[in-house]
This record gives sequence, structure tokens and C-alpha cells, in this order.
Amino acid sequence: MEAIPANKVNSREVRARVEAVIAAAPVRPKTIKFFRRAMFNMLNIALAEVGSGIAVKPARTTHSLYAWLEERERDVYPSMPGYKPALGGAGFLDIATPEKMPDALRAEQFAFVSLPLSEVLPGGDVDADNIGVGSLCPVPPGLNPDTMLPGILFITRRSENLAMWLAGAELAHLKADLKRRELVMECGLSTRWLTAKLTDDQRIEGQAFEAGKARLKGLHFVGVQSSPEADEVQGFWLCREMTNL
Repeated sequence: MEAIPANKVNSREVRARVEAVIAAAPVRPKTIKFFRRAMFNMLNIALAEVGSGIAVKPARTTHSLYAWLEERERDVYPSMPGYKPALGGAGFLDIATPEKMPDALRAEQFAFVSLPLSEVLPGGDVDADNIGVGSLCPVPPGLNPDTMLPGILFITRRSENLAMWLAGAELAHLKADLKRRELVMECGLSTRWLTAKLTDDQRIEGQAFEAGKARLKGLHFVGVQSSPEADEVQGFWLCREMTNL
């Protein structure tokens, strides 16, 4: 960890600290991610030439950082002088109006589905070998493996195209907005895609989807396949919505 006093937070100081961390790391990183949109310009400048071969990606898939912040908020910061609890809700993350999903990427069908949490844990049937171009976020500790993990399955003849696009879009999570009756896909730092309008029946399913996420600390999954009968997915993402940052 590298701490920077508030009065010294600037692109030059950040770059120097990051370069020091890279120099001390046993393995040179390939990617640096950050999730603070408010600091986008400063971090982009600081990290623009931090090292050849290192990609810089604004994204909310910074799960190790979230876990570290949660631990600090729980066990470290409360004992520090001048500590004030962070505001609840979206916190650091910005809320933007959803944009319409491009027609070329829209699936013909989607369904709210579920599977046992144990399936995505070590020893389960879902692993890096059968998730296509997808990815698996860390599972928070202490969850009951028998709990049903909520998910959304997109079914489309353009499944390969949609999966490849999601793989490059830094998919963060999906959310059923029950008030607006919308299924919203969150990507990157603050990009929001209006994926579908929810019917009355889908709104009820969306309510169960959100309740399932709440039971599992925001954990859920997204799958893309070519047909309901397909044996393989083009992409499977285990995601986690973070609501306390």
C-alpha cells in the first residue's frame, strides 16, 4: 500500500508511487485498473506512460481493491483520528442515465435463471475452462454454498458477437430497475446500457433477482448462448454489484 497525503494528490505524485510499487512487485503487472470517475483525468495522465506493456483500464471490476477497502473501513479507519463513516449508497460510483443498447448487440431473448452457488466455487462445474470469453469474480467468504445464485441468460443468434463485446466492455454487473421497469447493464466506469424493458411478469422475476443478489452480497451471473438448448455458453460472467463504495 502507498498512502498519499490529501495535499499531495496529483498526477506526478501518483505516477511516482505507482512506479515504485511496480518496481518492487515480484511480477510485473499487465493491467492497471481504477474505478474513481472523479479522478479519471488525473489518473489517466499519471498512468499514461507508467510503463511499456502495461494497459490502463477504467473499470469497476477491481474486486481485490473493493475487498481491501471493505477491510479498511471495518477494521482500520474507525480507529484513526478524525474518522467519519462514508456515506451509504453509491458513494464513489457515479450514476448516469442508461443509453439504449445498440441493436446489433441486443439479444432476441433473455431469462432470469439461477444455479447453486456451489457450482461456481472450487470443485464446482463452472470454472475457467468452460466459461468461454467470460470471467469469474472472487466469491465473498462466508456464503452458504447451497444458496441459489441469481443470473440472467441472454439468448441470441449473435451470441459470439455479444460475448466478445461484453469481454471487452468491462462488464461490472446487471441490475433490474424495478421502478423504471428496466434491465440495465453496467460497464466500465459509469456506462449504463438499457438492455430491456420489463413486462409485469419479468418485473416480478426481477424483484426475485435483486433479492437473490442482496442475499449473496451483490453476487450474480450473466450468460450468453446461441439457443435455449445449447450445451455451451459463449460467455459466462460471475459479477458482483458493489453498493457500499
